[in-house]
Amino acid sequence: MQTEEAARARVFFRSLAVIMVVLEASLPFLPGADWLRALTSVLAGAVLLVSLVTLYVLRLDVRWTPRLMATVGIVDALLGVGIIYYLGTFSAAAAVFTVGVYFFGLGSSRGAALAVYLTGALLYLAVSAGIALGVVPDESLFSASHAGAASRWYRVAMMQLVFGMTFYLARSSRRATETAVSRAQQVRHVLKQRDAQLNEARHELDWALRTGEGYMSGQAVGKYQIEELVGRGGMGEVYAASDRETGRKVALKLLHPNMVENQEYVQRFLREAQAAAAVPSEHVAEVFEVGLTPYGGPFIAMELLEGHDLAWYLRRTPSLPLDTVITMVEHAARALAAVRQAGVVHRDLKPANLFLVDSLPQKWKVLDFGLSKIHGGAALTREVAVGTPQYMPPEQAQGLPVDHRADLYALGAIAYRGITGQPPFVGDDIGPLLLDVIYTQPQQPGAFTKIPVEIELVLAIALAKKPEDRFPKVEDFAAAMRAAAAGALDDATSAKGWQLVKLYPWGSTRRRSER
Repeated sequence: MQTEEAARARVFFRSLAVIMVVLEASLPFLPGADWLRALTSVLAGAVLLVSLVTLYVLRLDVRWTPRLMATVGIVDALLGVGIIYYLGTFSAAAAVFTVGVYFFGLGSSRGAALAVYLTGALLYLAVSAGIALGVVPDESLFSASHAGAASRWYRVAMMQLVFGMTFYLARSSRRATETAVSRAQQVRHVLKQRDAQLNEARHELDWALRTGEGYMSGQAVGKYQIEELVGRGGMGEVYAASDRETGRKVALKLLHPNMVENQEYVQRFLREAQAAAAVPSEHVAEVFEVGLTPYGGPFIAMELLEGHDLAWYLRRTPSLPLDTVITMVEHAARALAAVRQAGVVHRDLKPANLFLVDSLPQKWKVLDFGLSKIHGGAALTREVAVGTPQYMPPEQAQGLPVDHRADLYALGAIAYRGITGQPPFVGDDIGPLLLDVIYTQPQQPGAFTKIPVEIELVLAIALAKKPEDRFPKVEDFAAAMRAAAAGALDDATSAKGWQLVKLYPWGSTRRRSER
């Protein structure tokens, strides 16, 4: 709306500037007292100057403000009444004033619009009533001095009625536009929620279609007896299995046989086991053993979890209660804190990798370290963008080095998804989606659901494009979310959030040169 307001203002002030230039050029050839024509020339020049300065200021849409429009409108109203006095208070020249009433009446601020309207209408009333009473001499080009008193007063009343109706029409049009935009945003939000749910449902369908009999079903791997297939991915399969020595149930993850010859896949598979085993946290699935299958491929025996991942819950409801999201953030933050202390960066945090265990007390666990990066380890991805675009931080989308703040951003994006019902960025085409991740701010969360403004400020920090603008640690993010929900966000965090929102407003796109 701010962009539309600025564009409309530029059109109006360009038109007004043209009218003033034409008037200035015509004044030497028009009749009337020299002093009155000279005064009109000065007033027209002032309006032209104000218009040009306003156009210069509005080169950038972000400079448009209701205060600026109110100030310019009041100044133009004061100057305009003087110009109309020369041209004819009851002449067609008043039509330009009527157009101004309509333009300023369309403004987003009702107070600013009303101030401009009242200033102009009352000043016009004073001058026209003075002429009707005979107190103010009518020396205009189109004088009404020949008309009777009743005719003059009729014109005074009619002009005020026209101004009032014009202002009312402008405000009604504004309300109708805002209602239409609000409805369009609601429809857009619903469609985006459905797109997000459909996208996540595709993964669930794909998962369901892939389960069933696996190539290792019923076989033994080491001391583990393989049972049913519980999942299949691009690199391998996950089975429920039993430890024949202890009877313990485990999840057995196997690399697909046709990938065993590819050392990069083998290293990535083992990297997951190494990363998960390095993180001692109750919020990370425990790794029991890493070994080799009969065909020579690696396997990971890990904790078998009963429950559902966050994506499963989000497919069944567009958004989650705020307290549920905050609890999830707190549990994930504990896991990511341990991940950071172990020198690991997850790099693929997303709803499918956050799992809510059914056993009491319920707890969220972080899964799937397949794309993780271990501090000091060799890179497996050659600095290309890896991960899930909707939850990927800008630096990762550009293939730049990442640290724990990348995981913090991803957790912030997941929180945004849980609260609003859609990821920060949505799209089927990877290219435009990654450009949005890098250059565009998410839409304001409060546009989708009613949440405390402090929660928005916390999300603004967590989702900052620059890593240094985010929270120093993921624990700080979790603590800020809890405090914001309770209305107890500290002043420093609140000020930082407001600063980021002011510099990079929700929904805005920054130029590439600003990176």
